[in-house]
Amino acid sequence: MNKYEGVYRLRRVAILFGLTLVLLGSLVAQPVLAGTVGYVDFEFLFNNHPEYEMKNEELQRAAEQLTAEFQAEAGALGEDANLDELAAKYEAQLERIAEELRLFIVTAVQEVIAEVAGAHGIDVVVPEGIVIAGGVNLTPLVLEAMYQSYGISVPSHLRSGM
Repeated sequence: MNKYEGVYRLRRVAILFGLTLVLLGSLVAQPVLAGTVGYVDFEFLFNNHPEYEMKNEELQRAAEQLTAEFQAEAGALGEDANLDELAAKYEAQLERIAEELRLFIVTAVQEVIAEVAGAHGIDVVVPEGIVIAGGVNLTPLVLEAMYQSYGISVPSHLRSGM
């Protein structure tokens, strides 16, 4: 082995040793944090949102209005009309309205979940159905916060249903 190979080998060992120290130092400096996991019964929260009934009534009114419009347009077009195409048009409109109403409630519930989780030091919130053991049930706290945001209290039948 010539003198250059020895220097090269020594340099390589020194670099590897330095990298090893850096990696070990970064591992020691980083504490291992176990996140706190919470869970919610999202379906329960969705179905019991303070505006759920109102949004369902809104959807029912939209369905009645679109049905009347469909019948009027189908009658005006006569027997030659392609009713399947016309029905698809109105069904698409109704589905768009239904999706907007669902999205309103889903977003509202998700926002309250995030607020409650943050206030209670919960790092992760999952649906109740995937929890095998452990975790913190946030459903009652989220329900309470949802109703509080509307300035009303949770109905007693919902409190006992949890």
